[in-house]
Amino acid sequence: MNRRVLFVGANGKLAKALADSLPSRSIGIGRSHAELDICNATDIAAAIVDAQADIVINGAAYNMVDRAESDGMDDCVRVNVLGPGRLANACRQAGVPLIHFSTDLVFGDASGQVRPSPLVEDDPVGPLSVYGATKLAGENIVLAASPTNFVIRVCRLYGPSVDDRPVGNFPRLMLNLARERGHVKVVNDQLGCPSYTVDVANAVWQLLECASGGLYHLCNAGEVSFAEYARTIFEIAGVDCSVEAVSTEAYGAPARRPLYSSLNCSKAYAAGVTPLRHWRGALEEYLRV
Repeated sequence: MNRRVLFVGANGKLAKALADSLPSRSIGIGRSHAELDICNATDIAAAIVDAQADIVINGAAYNMVDRAESDGMDDCVRVNVLGPGRLANACRQAGVPLIHFSTDLVFGDASGQVRPSPLVEDDPVGPLSVYGATKLAGENIVLAASPTNFVIRVCRLYGPSVDDRPVGNFPRLMLNLARERGHVKVVNDQLGCPSYTVDVANAVWQLLECASGGLYHLCNAGEVSFAEYARTIFEIAGVDCSVEAVSTEAYGAPARRPLYSSLNCSKAYAAGVTPLRHWRGALEEYLRV
C-alpha cells in the first residue's frame, strides 16, 4: 500500500525501528522533538498537511519513570497526556489515523502472586506510578478520539536509537554499569517481557495491514525477572559482572512498579500478526549486531 507516514518524536527507539522497516512504496517523513512540539496544536496540524500524511505515528514519550514522581511530573504529563491529546485531535480533524504507544506499567499488580497467564487488553488497569497514570490517560484520549486510532502497549522496550543512550534501554544500561562497577543490584521479583524494537516494529506494520484500530499488546514471547534478564545480558555479551538480586521493596525505587506485567499478544496474533520470537533470541541478535 502506498502511504505517507508522518513520524513525530522521530528520534525515539521505536520510531527509528519503524522508519528503518518502512514497507515498500511507503514514504516516511520524520519530525524530531526539536522540529515539532507535539503539544503545539497549530504546528501539528500544519505538519500533517505539509507531509500529506496518510497516517501519523507518535514516537514521543516521557519515560523517566522514577523522575516523574518528583521534578519530572510536569514534563511527564505534558508529553504523555497533553501531547497525545493534541495529536489525536489534529489527526481526527485531518481524517487520518494515529498510532500511539503505551506501556505495561498501566497495570498495577503489586501482590506478588504469579498469574496463570499474561495480561490481556481487557484486564483491569491500575497504574502505581505517575508515569503509568499518564500513559493510561494518553491511551484513553487516543482511543476515544477515533475508532481508527491504534494504541499499542509494549513492555521493557529496548533497541538501537539515534544516540544509543542507556536511558530506557535496559541492556545498554546494564552493560554500561558493568564496565563502570563490575557489580549491579537488580530486582528479582518483577516479571515481564523484554521487547526488541526491531521485532515490535515489524509486528506493528503487520497489524496496520490486518486491523482497523483499537488497543493491542505487542512484545516478544516469554517472561523474565529483571535480575535474570541482567544475567542473560552479561552471558550473551561475554561480560564478567556479578548480579545482586534484591526485592522491589529492598531496592526502593521512587516509582512503584507492578510485580507482574507480562503481556498477552493473542489479540494481535488472531488479527493476523505473526507471533514474535522468544525474548532471548531477540536479545542475542541485538547484542551481537
